[in-house]
Amino acid sequence: MKNNVEGFIYMLIYLMSLDTEEERIKFVKIYDTYRNRMHYTANMILKDELNAEDMVHDTFLTLTDYLDRINEEDPVGTWNYIVTILKNKCYNL
Repeated sequence: MKNNVEGFIYMLIYLMSLDTEEERIKFVKIYDTYRNRMHYTANMILKDELNAEDMVHDTFLTLTDYLDRINEEDPVGTWNYIVTILKNKCYNL
């Protein structure tokens, strides 16, 4: 994963794209819960650290537009939704 400064900058970008405090809180929870699994998955598909990081970043940007489709009370469904987006981005790179 990228260093802490870059991670902080990405988080600012993500949060600035959200409209409400509720959305920001929900996004941070999702980010904290799934970022490492996302990075691992992308890296296993792409076998390239930098491209994997880019796909994770791109997936999080996509998720900012579709937060309403994520049910935090369904972690399996949430992971399936996130990993589907991530895998599609990786395979279409």
